Amino acid sequence: MKKLIWAIIAVVIVGGIGFVGIKEYLNVYRSDTAYAVVPATPKKTVTRDSNGKKVTDSQGRQEYSYDYTFKWVTTDGQTRTVGFEQSSANPTPLAPGSYVKADVSKTRVTKGPFSVNAKDVPAKVLQQLK
Repeated sequence: MKKLIWAIIAVVIVGGIGFVGIKEYLNVYRSDTAYAVVPATPKKTVTRDSNGKKVTDSQGRQEYSYDYTFKWVTTDGQTRTVGFEQSSANPTPLAPGSYVKADVSKTRVTKGPFSVNAKDVPAKVLQQLK
């Protein structure tokens, strides 16, 4: 009887961990194609890690960042506000007012952003972006 109770407890624990893991995966990594208009260029800042330490590249050069906040519109019309940090030793800011395309989850940009022409943005998405 004790073995059965422990087996049930183990199944409940493993199932709970699996549920939380799948939910996290879907929020963070499952992404949709989305488009955005590049906002005004943010201030260029020194890149810092999660401990506040300055970040350098593999050659020891200080890295700098542009921290953007984009209002994304997915191809099915959903909107998401997700940030993106562009960083390198000499980052080039995105052109304000231009269009970008990326794969965006609920919490992060998973691929991109890439510059696109307005003609490459789906018409219904372009209407929402204007």
